[in-house]
Amino acid sequence: MSTVVSTAGSPSVHMREASGAIAVEQPVNLELRRLAAELAPMVDVWQRLLDQHLPDLAGRCRTCTKGGTGLPSRPWPCSIHGIAEMARRRYDSDRAS
Repeated sequence: MSTVVSTAGSPSVHMREASGAIAVEQPVNLELRRLAAELAPMVDVWQRLLDQHLPDLAGRCRTCTKGGTGLPSRPWPCSIHGIAEMARRRYDSDRAS
């Protein structure tokens, strides 16, 4: 893994995938993956997040509401659901190996 500066001026990380192709991963994605890795062993936490952050009939996250209103405001899947899902996949992957 090596760090380079992209044309936009923000650093990106190059990672070699199993197929041999080189993928460019932005630092934000790398941080989310690290967060998911930390969360992976906390099964009860990510399961609860997955159970709570579900879509309503309008396709918005039921838990991510607009402050003080209780009205869903974020499109689903929300970022918290995404991180919890990454943690679940990491947990499953770690158990399989």
